[in-house]
Amino acid sequence: MAKCGGCGKFMGPTGGAKCNKCKVIYHLPCLGLTEKDKLPATWICVECKRHVPRDNRADTPVRGAPSQVEPDVNEVVYTAEVSGNTAASDLTEETKVELGLEIRLFRNELRAVREEIRQFRTEMSDLRSAMSEADSRLTKMDARVVELETKMAESGTGKLEEMIADLKLELQEKDQDMLLNDLEFSQIPEENGENPLQIVALVATKLGVKLDERDIVSAERVGPRHRSGRASGESGEGAGAGGSAERPRPLVVRVTRRALKDELIKSARVRRGATTADLGLSAAPRPFYVNDRLTKTNRLLFNRAREAKKQLHWRFVWTKQGRVYARQEEGKARQWIRSEGDLRRVFGSALVS
Repeated sequence: MAKCGGCGKFMGPTGGAKCNKCKVIYHLPCLGLTEKDKLPATWICVECKRHVPRDNRADTPVRGAPSQVEPDVNEVVYTAEVSGNTAASDLTEETKVELGLEIRLFRNELRAVREEIRQFRTEMSDLRSAMSEADSRLTKMDARVVELETKMAESGTGKLEEMIADLKLELQEKDQDMLLNDLEFSQIPEENGENPLQIVALVATKLGVKLDERDIVSAERVGPRHRSGRASGESGEGAGAGGSAERPRPLVVRVTRRALKDELIKSARVRRGATTADLGLSAAPRPFYVNDRLTKTNRLLFNRAREAKKQLHWRFVWTKQGRVYARQEEGKARQWIRSEGDLRRVFGSALVS
């Protein structure tokens, strides 16, 4: 299949106009013609027409050539008349058709340009509408943002901060409730290859509490172990009550019943000052302590409360069921310390800064 020399689209071998010189086929609509229009048999396309050399006749005068005979005035006039008639006769029917074809092609191209301009104007109108709508939406959104900022500035963030603080306290209490069956044995020397379950059973016996191994859910040392030359409970130079041994890690124990945990803590307070003697440890005897196991937050609050107690000479700071309490002296109300705010409220901001 051949391509049209005007639009470049494929077309059949028939139904078009074929140039007699370059043999290129054109769509009739591309030439501005219909099937009713007839082309001369010697028709050539516009491109080929441009390259056709002008036909100089033999009697055409040559510029600069000397004339041998002076022509008569009447002869010159006659020659001019003949030349004019000859130029007019050159405008044959074929030339008129070609001019008409070129004019039609120009009109078709002009119509296409007008259509493109019309589409461009339509697209610009749609774009203006979309921009106007987007600008309206942004204006409304900006107004809503300003309104929300104004409401937040008027209401303040105090309520939100208060809600967050309450949620933190609630989560902290739930974390502590998960440790209600846990005990912490401190100052018990740590030795290599020790049996924590056996140590717990011996401590319970020393405190006068009957404790079976089935009553113990778990028992283990917690916290990072000190990297010293020997364990803090090993015998030798520097070990013992008066030595400079490292402080042993606490022994955390979880029992099956809360009543059993409370009994162990109560017995430890009754027998305050009990030592590690008769526990089968190689280290020198030292006092040990049994307390509730606290969360990290409550442990920090308890330590700071004890420091404030020493500075202000308060009488009592203790823990019960995982909660931290303080009392200035006998007869005074106890204070429940749950947060940093409670420390400032009870002891004053200067002591907890």
